[in-house]
Amino acid sequence: MPVVRTAVLLAMFPAGQPINVPGDAPWYVSYLFSPTHGQAAYWLKQTDNDMLLDGEVFDWAVFEDPAPDLSSRTRTVDMVIRAMEDDRNIDFSSFDVVVVVLGVRNGYPTDGGSTRATSRHREHHGIVTRQGDRFDFLAHELGHALGLSHSFGDPAFKDPGEDYGGYAHPYCIMSAMAYGNIGGPYFPAAPRDGRPEYSALGPSLNATTALGRGWIQADTYNLAAASGPAEFTLRSRHWLGRVPRTAPQAVEVLAADGTNYVIEYREDADWDRGQGSPALIVARGRGSSGDTHYPGTFATTYLGLRRLPVAFGSWGSVFNGPGFGMEVVGRSPEDHTVTIRLRPGRVGPVPIGFTNRTDTVGEEVRSTGATTWGPGQKLCVEGTWEYRELARRQQAVLEATYPPGGVPVTVTWTVDGVPLTGASGQHTFTEVVEVANPRLDLQTAARKVVVSYAIEPIAAGSRLRLTNRPDDETYQLDVAATVSTSFGAADDRTWIEFSGHEYRYSQDLYDKRDACIRNFVDIGQRFAKSKVLLPPDLWQHLGDERAERARQLTDVLGYQHTVGDAVAYRLAADELGALVHDEGVALTVAPLDDVAEVRIPDGPIAPPGQAPPWAAGPFTSTFTSTSTSMPTSTRAHPTRTHSDGPEPQD
Repeated sequence: MPVVRTAVLLAMFPAGQPINVPGDAPWYVSYLFSPTHGQAAYWLKQTDNDMLLDGEVFDWAVFEDPAPDLSSRTRTVDMVIRAMEDDRNIDFSSFDVVVVVLGVRNGYPTDGGSTRATSRHREHHGIVTRQGDRFDFLAHELGHALGLSHSFGDPAFKDPGEDYGGYAHPYCIMSAMAYGNIGGPYFPAAPRDGRPEYSALGPSLNATTALGRGWIQADTYNLAAASGPAEFTLRSRHWLGRVPRTAPQAVEVLAADGTNYVIEYREDADWDRGQGSPALIVARGRGSSGDTHYPGTFATTYLGLRRLPVAFGSWGSVFNGPGFGMEVVGRSPEDHTVTIRLRPGRVGPVPIGFTNRTDTVGEEVRSTGATTWGPGQKLCVEGTWEYRELARRQQAVLEATYPPGGVPVTVTWTVDGVPLTGASGQHTFTEVVEVANPRLDLQTAARKVVVSYAIEPIAAGSRLRLTNRPDDETYQLDVAATVSTSFGAADDRTWIEFSGHEYRYSQDLYDKRDACIRNFVDIGQRFAKSKVLLPPDLWQHLGDERAERARQLTDVLGYQHTVGDAVAYRLAADELGALVHDEGVALTVAPLDDVAEVRIPDGPIAPPGQAPPWAAGPFTSTFTSTSTSMPTSTRAHPTRTHSDGPEPQD
C-alpha cells in the first residue's frame, strides 16, 4: 500500500488583530489521518486501501507580520515551510505533500489550492487551505496530490478556475466545489465536533478515474462484438471494495473507435449521502472533454444519471448514450446491487400494461312497456317506442402488468381512492347514480352502492374483478393501479361504468337518433358560428364511446346557438348533461369570429435547442436539487488565482 507522507503546518496570521483559532495539533491529526472519519478515511475508501494518507501535524506557528501578503499560494506555502525549517529545524525531505492550514480572521484575502512547494532538500505537492474550509475542498486538493485531474460535465458550464465543462461533474470530488451547479456533497445537520471542516462530505471519486487507476473493478460490454443485449449486475460504490466473486462496481462500455463509457451505481449512503437517492451514473472516459484537457490521467466527462426507483414508461427510466442504450431490469437493496440491460443502439421506455373491459354476466327482464315522445320533447326522438326494463349484473375486469418477464411485481389497487386489501371482499361507496326511467330523462340521486372485488395474481402483474349490484343503477368508479418492482414503479387509472338498470328500446330508435345527430353535426360544421366547450376535466371521465357522442353533441349545440333555436339547444344540453353525468354542466360558448392575434415572425425562428443525438433528455434534467446540495460554486477563498506556480490546480 503506497503511503502518502504528509506534513500539516498550522500557520496563524493575526495581521495585527487578536483572532481565535480553534483546533490544536491533535485535532488536525484526527481530521487528516483518522481511518474512520478523516481525510485519510475518505481516500482509503476511494482507493480501496491503495492510498494511505499518513504523516505529522506541526502545531500553530504565529507570524507577526501586521499585513501579510497571502495572495499567492506558492509564496505562502514556501514562506511557511521556510519558517518551520528555520525556527523549528523541521526536515521536510520525507514528506511528499505539505498542507498549510492558515489561521486568519474572516474576510482576510488568501489564495488557496494546490501548487508546487519547495523545501531545502526537495519539492513537494503543496496545498494551502484555511481553518474552517469545508471537507470537500481539502479532499479535492488531496486528490490532485494523488495525481487526479478535474472532472468535466455540461460543456455550457463555466467556472473561473477552469475551461468550459470543468468542475461540472455533479457527483465527483474532482469537481468540488462547483459540481456544475446541479450536484454536490452532504451537509450534516450537526457536523462532527461542531466544526465546518466536517461539512460538505463527499461525494465519491468518479468511477472512470477510479477504474483507470485500478481502484475498482468493472465488467466490459464491447459494442463492436455485441450481437444483442446483455445484462450486468453492479454493486453500489459504497458497499465493500474489490471483492472476488461479487458483482463489480462498474460496467465499462467499449466503442469501436476506442472511446469508453463507464456506468457506476451509487446508493445515497456513506460518502454519497448528498446524492439524495440511489442512482446510475454514466460518464465518458477516452475521447471526452476531460480526457482531452488532461490526457493520461483517466479524467472523465459526466453524461447523465438515472435515479432509482425509476418511473416506468418515462424517459427517465432508460439512458441512451452514444451507440448504446441502458435500462434497469432488477435491483436488490439487501445486496446493494442493481441489474441493467445494455444493447447497441437505442432503447425506449417500457410502460406498464393496463387494460380493462366490462362484461354483462347476468341479465333479467323486469318489465316491458312503451313510451311516446311528441315533437320537441326529446332531441332527435319522437313517436311511440317499446322498451324492455333490464336488470344487469356486470363485471369489470382490469389487469395491470409490467411486461418484462422474470421480475417480481407488486400491484396495489384502489377504487375511488380506497385501497383494496386481501384477495376478495366488498366495499360500499357513496356515488351519484343515474336513475333509469322510461323517458330516458336525466335523473340523478346520491346512493350507497356495493361493489364486490376479487384480486388474483397473473404473469407479471395482477387482475382485478369488480362486480356490481343491478339495483345500484348506473354510476362510474375511478380505478387506479400502482405497479412496483424493486427498482421502479408507475401507476395508471381509468373510469369504469356499471349500468345495472336500463330501459332498453329497439336498435332502430338509437340508429335514427344517431343519424339525426350526425345530420346536425354536418350542418353545424358548415354553418355554425359558435363552438360549445365542456370543462376540460370532464373529458377525462368519459370512455371512448361517450366522448365521441359528447363531441357530436357539442357540435349540435354550437349550431343551435348560432341559429338561435332555444328549444333545440335546451334538449341537446339536457342530452349532454345526461351523457356526462352532470345535470348542470357548465358550458362555454366561444364565438368563432373572435379570432386571437398571433405573432407573425419576421423570418425563421430557431427550433428547440438541440440535444446530442444520443441524449434522452436535457442535460440538467437529471438532478433535482435538495437541501444537501450547494446551490452555487462559491469558493472557500475570496481570491483564487493560478499564478506563481507551474500548472497549479484547484
